[in-house]
Amino acid sequence: MRYSAHTYTFMLSGTCFRQSTAMPAIRSLCVSSLLVFVLLELTVSQDIQAFYQGKCPEEKVCDHSCIPIDNGYFCTCKEGYMLSTNGFSCLEIPGINDGPVVDEVLNSGSSSPSSSAFISLSSSEQLVIKPAGQINQKDQTGHANDQTNSLSQDNDHDMALNTNDHIVAEMFDLKEKTVKDTNGDVVQGVGAPLSLVHRPTCHGVLCQNNGTCVLDGSIVRCNCPIGSSGRRCEKQTVVRFPKFLGNGYLALPVLKTGYKEFDIQIDFKPQANNGLLLFTAENTNTKSDFFSITLINGYVEFRYDCGTGPAILRSKVQVTMGNWNRVHARRVDNEGSLRLNDGEMVVGFSKGAYSRITLRLPVYVGGYRNMTAMLPRVGITKPFVGCVQEIVINEYRYDLRKQELVGDTMFGLNVGECSEGVCDQVQCARGGKCVAKSADQHICLCPLGTGGENCQYEISVSIPEFGGHSYLQHNGLGRSTLSYTQIEIVFKPTSREGTLLYNGFTLDRKGDFLSLAMKEGHLEFCFDLGTGPGVIRSVEEVSLGQWHWVRVSRTGLRGVMEVDEQPRVEGVSQGAFTQLTLLQDLYIGGHRNYDHTSRLANLTTSFQGCIQKVIINEQPLQLLEDASEGVNIEGCEHPCLGEPCMNGGECVPDRDVYQCFCPLGYGNTNCEEEIEKTVYVPRYNGHSFLLYTGRSINKRVSGSKIDIQLTLKPESANGLILWSGRDQPITSNSDYLALGFVNGALQFRYNLGSGEAVISYNDTRLYDGAWHTIRAQRDKQDGFLEVDETEIVEGSSPGSYTMLNTNKMLYIGGLPNVSQNTLRKFTQGFDGCIASLMLGEDYDVRLVEEAQNGRNILPCRTES
Repeated sequence: MRYSAHTYTFMLSGTCFRQSTAMPAIRSLCVSSLLVFVLLELTVSQDIQAFYQGKCPEEKVCDHSCIPIDNGYFCTCKEGYMLSTNGFSCLEIPGINDGPVVDEVLNSGSSSPSSSAFISLSSSEQLVIKPAGQINQKDQTGHANDQTNSLSQDNDHDMALNTNDHIVAEMFDLKEKTVKDTNGDVVQGVGAPLSLVHRPTCHGVLCQNNGTCVLDGSIVRCNCPIGSSGRRCEKQTVVRFPKFLGNGYLALPVLKTGYKEFDIQIDFKPQANNGLLLFTAENTNTKSDFFSITLINGYVEFRYDCGTGPAILRSKVQVTMGNWNRVHARRVDNEGSLRLNDGEMVVGFSKGAYSRITLRLPVYVGGYRNMTAMLPRVGITKPFVGCVQEIVINEYRYDLRKQELVGDTMFGLNVGECSEGVCDQVQCARGGKCVAKSADQHICLCPLGTGGENCQYEISVSIPEFGGHSYLQHNGLGRSTLSYTQIEIVFKPTSREGTLLYNGFTLDRKGDFLSLAMKEGHLEFCFDLGTGPGVIRSVEEVSLGQWHWVRVSRTGLRGVMEVDEQPRVEGVSQGAFTQLTLLQDLYIGGHRNYDHTSRLANLTTSFQGCIQKVIINEQPLQLLEDASEGVNIEGCEHPCLGEPCMNGGECVPDRDVYQCFCPLGYGNTNCEEEIEKTVYVPRYNGHSFLLYTGRSINKRVSGSKIDIQLTLKPESANGLILWSGRDQPITSNSDYLALGFVNGALQFRYNLGSGEAVISYNDTRLYDGAWHTIRAQRDKQDGFLEVDETEIVEGSSPGSYTMLNTNKMLYIGGLPNVSQNTLRKFTQGFDGCIASLMLGEDYDVRLVEEAQNGRNILPCRTES
């Protein structure tokens, strides 16, 4: 598991060599300078000497220092030393005063080809030393060996000699000359015979951002670590959709889940017919277990070896050059399959009896450090040229950015960004911002109230629709949901993936969070109290293009999910913490930056579809009115968009349908009918109310005493008859007084600020279609409920408070948002008729005439 990355450069002066008799073509060499200098490239991104799995050991393994990286570590040396090829020892770099070492090299007199080095120069200023066994070897056909040509371009093996003179050669013996590390051990390979081959010089070239000058044939260029680009690595580049130019690669973490099987999907756009897309193996020499995905003459080839012989699967069709292609490769034991785009699936088997693969190298994308070494195994020596948009292995979608807070890329070399320049010619209007949504596509992020491809329109939205790059931003829940949280959402999805709601604790991807999202067509409720998430998943998928209702809640570390008519699902979060703190903003339908969401939430995609209603802890969220910011919000198609309610009526969506809330004096389906005669006995339909703010009425409701008498005919087992309170919605200590039906029981409830009194009368005879009289009285803490002048139920409120303080409003028959404003003590308004209301034994309320406001009030059918 070693990645050699040495570049040795020798500068010779003050010595003249005569040609060797074994090399008659080379005449002379006058070397004008004498300097031994070693250039060592030790950047994590490209020059790891030896990569070991595990953590830095407590005992000292590395000679100087140990550097941890994902799933492993490597050793480095301090200034003035270079890493030995054993991966952990450090050897001192020979300097200008190391004359004896240089003399040993230069004064060796042996002329034996087997123990010598060949030196060849031309008019260039630089020589490169290479092992003698790699000097322009020829195959049986007499052609130069490809391995030699490739290695001559690999700076990992080059040793350069700088001079101002011309063609010359000399043979000198290096067989016995060795370099030792700081432990006194001989460095492997350093004492081997060397050759010097003509190369251009790097003199005067300065690479920025830890880039390294390399000699690529006759071209001098910079190798740029991932995150930098440009001719001299001068640009800072964020790589999200990597672009490979044929001389680079990136490395993802070791695949830990591929031992028995793996499933790989890659979306790529090739610019050349040959190239390495994906590769990993057990060892750097690729001689044992491995798998690779390559392009060979335009066909995709999938190879893997479990240790006893490879399987080679080739696609039936060629890739579409310059367009996006998708390859799907799968292996289970020794059986594999391959499909390119919509082509025919190819199936094959690896040889031998072994069926498990051991992988210890990172997963290389687009190339490899030593392409020549892998030729016998993968059948190609060329890196990939083109773009890669997505890599998914075993259902994990890799973030191809550099491994910092978010990315998965450990290191890389010469990788550009495919989406660079995609917004150069785009102008987004009305404050919109252009961003890349894929490797070659852009999108304008349009502020609330604007829409269109380039934000060119002003739009009005009633029900928000989210397009996959949208979100609404609200104030976070903070500490209001420490022990208990309940969220209801009515939504219509058009995609199987997407974030419905997210609220977190910090921006560093850690700590408490709560999320609700579509995952593979299911709903997934996830919450973390600081010691690990609880994940609750719906039993069934939710259908696309239809409205659904979901309620999720948590009490302490226990959570519950209810979806439509599906079975109720429960779960618990990890650890022992029971409180949830959410200090960041609340996001609906997506997120501004998924890099700021918890890693454990695993959210990457925004919701697509419509969200009609969000209710948090019984309080409805005004999706548009209360949003501090929003992006790409369009209007959802709904009948309310046509404003069907007339005469000032309010259109209230109810999934695919609507209901009109009509002002006083109007009625019928769309409030189109004017009620001409005075209503003396009002009819309430469960969404109705009358509001009174007059002093004569409210002074008889608040204070230390109250006496209420009503004549009514109920038609439903649930419904709020009367309400007066201080806050909307109430809290556990809010003053309020209420009278209503709950599941058939008539309840008289009040709270004076020190606890709640609930006085209940249970008798189904109240629903016999007849009129009934009800009297509710309170004297300080004590309460009395009388029905039809015969039966009385008593009760008291706890604590010492005796006065009722309200907001000077009295509602009869209901109130806006009954369920939310009463904390679900009542779930709907009264359904039926109320003939009379008397307060304090002396004030007969004219129900409709004295109302300051009302909704959905019609005459009772019994009214003459």
